[in-house]
Amino acid sequence: MLIIITPPYSLPDEGRIVNRLFENGLHLLHLRKPGANRNTLERYIRDIRPCFRERIVLHNHFELAEEYGLRGIHLKYNEAGAFTGRERFGHVSVSCHSFEEIDTLPFEPNYVFLSPIFDSISKPGYLSAFSPEFLKENLQKRQIPVIALGGITGEKVAECRQLGFRGIALLGYAWEEPSETVARFTGILPDEVLSIAGFDQSSGAGVTADIKTFESCRVYGLGTSSAITFQNQNTYLGTKWLTPGEIIQQCDVLFREFNPAYVKIGLIESFNTLEEVVKYLRTTLPKVRIIWDPILKASAGFQFHNGENLGQLQDILQEIYLITPNTDELKILFGNHTDTANLQALARTLHLNILWKGGHNDGALATDRLITPDRVYSFSVARAKHGKHGTGCVLSSAIASYLTLGYPLPDACRLGQHYVARFIRSNDTNLGIHNRVESTAPEVDLYHIPLQYITDYKEGVSIPEQVEAVCKGGCRWVQLRMKEADREEFIRTGQAVKEICRRYGALFLVNDNVDIALELDADGVHLGKEDMNPLEARRILGYSKIIGGTCNTFEDVVARFRQQVDYIGLGPFTYTTTKKRLSPVLGLEGYRRIIDACREEGIYLPVHAIGGIREDDIQPILNTGVTGIALSSLLKNSEDITAKTKEIMRKLNTGGVRGDS
Repeated sequence: MLIIITPPYSLPDEGRIVNRLFENGLHLLHLRKPGANRNTLERYIRDIRPCFRERIVLHNHFELAEEYGLRGIHLKYNEAGAFTGRERFGHVSVSCHSFEEIDTLPFEPNYVFLSPIFDSISKPGYLSAFSPEFLKENLQKRQIPVIALGGITGEKVAECRQLGFRGIALLGYAWEEPSETVARFTGILPDEVLSIAGFDQSSGAGVTADIKTFESCRVYGLGTSSAITFQNQNTYLGTKWLTPGEIIQQCDVLFREFNPAYVKIGLIESFNTLEEVVKYLRTTLPKVRIIWDPILKASAGFQFHNGENLGQLQDILQEIYLITPNTDELKILFGNHTDTANLQALARTLHLNILWKGGHNDGALATDRLITPDRVYSFSVARAKHGKHGTGCVLSSAIASYLTLGYPLPDACRLGQHYVARFIRSNDTNLGIHNRVESTAPEVDLYHIPLQYITDYKEGVSIPEQVEAVCKGGCRWVQLRMKEADREEFIRTGQAVKEICRRYGALFLVNDNVDIALELDADGVHLGKEDMNPLEARRILGYSKIIGGTCNTFEDVVARFRQQVDYIGLGPFTYTTTKKRLSPVLGLEGYRRIIDACREEGIYLPVHAIGGIREDDIQPILNTGVTGIALSSLLKNSEDITAKTKEIMRKLNTGGVRGDS
């Protein structure tokens, strides 16, 4: 885990640098500005793009963490003793200066900073009090993840990993030359994760696919072979197994230089081999967490061990952190009567986590269920038209990657599912492409798409026909709204609308229904004031999707801004027949008042005016400072929808698109 702590003072262009760090894969930023007041910190948070704010940990003014959906908070050791908000914040970390302080914490934090490990760069005279031997001995004894802080440079990162630290935090080295901050961050070798799996000649599955996944997720992939398979993506001919001793010998060499926190095990010859390898890993790396993908049958149809020696399985599972079986594998491992309640009882008994993969089950959505001793989580993605060789390997490896980066297990499973969905959609063949996971918001510039079309029913003109017509006229943003439709009709229409939008290069968003947006793999969702919280919608849809929100007042805008929306639909401008429950109309004066308040408060988001807009209203509305307009009836009810859209686009382009609201 690589963390960057902000400098205690303000730097020119610091917000831009932090956004660049996130774009280049930074997982966590600790926002530490001693003495800064609430307003200063709030302005800093607002400089961070909404999709990155959930990666910020706050060191003071903790209420901002909840208001802006930040990751959590960080405490000094002397604050931890009286702290009573552990359940309130999902993430709490603590600074400590000795192992005695770590051992006397009154609660278990997500991790602790231990400092100074080396002589401090940012605090002259702040010298290390730890010897390497003392650190190595004591780090082995602690279960709480310990992050090294103090005097760490790029050259000392490997030493910290070999000592047994779970991660590093950079401060002085990162910021002493701000022009080099991003380069110094990207120049550090990322944390490692190990795959023990079979070798597949096609690289679609097995250890090579795992390493592709690791490095696409920005961790360093290590590989150990458990078998040589004779296969391609369509045919499986056989297997040459490596002995447990040969597997262990490969690991021994690696562990002289590396100390992975997570190890993924895939194809393995038998439970006896699995037991020997697991016992070796837990002895050699006492704090390692093992993920087992129980491959019992190849996608090409080849059957491996058929659940033999099930009596010894529970002993093995007590040493494993997570297993990732599909339904058939669950039945082989635990019998035909597997259900969530029985599996959770098993999870409690064995202190095990079970990810029940749903990719082979029926339904429009592929739903995975994470069963932990305490809770059951469900994650869904749209079921793809085409299958892929090696998706089970890819999923477990993606989860291992995200866990290595520091994500909690539920988030790692959700992100892993999104990774596999992208992998499946990468092409129409049986072999997928691993594209590097980029930590960026949508590349489209919403400030420069001035017209959004919101669908509505019209007798004689279907919704797909309306969308085709507005796209021909130059509109490049469509929001599918179907208030009276049942789910089946919504999905069927959405598939047609999405295809049209793809042909014209137009954005395709779904109104209100996050689950339908997920199933259709839409570009995003627009949420009304009474719909799902945008923060939860972003967790479900992922950070590459666009999320918009309806607002009627400046207070609504502030709330949506804190909820990390990408744009705002502000209205209604005047009375509209397309809304049954209408908020108070704003008019031109209402828009001016809200846009001026946004400027004063430093809120910068694309704002689209909506609600009862006529053609003559367009230029006056643009003059208030809004970014663009959203139309429905004006286009839908015209005799020639395409011609009217072209006319509106000319007015918008002539009037100029505002980018300062």
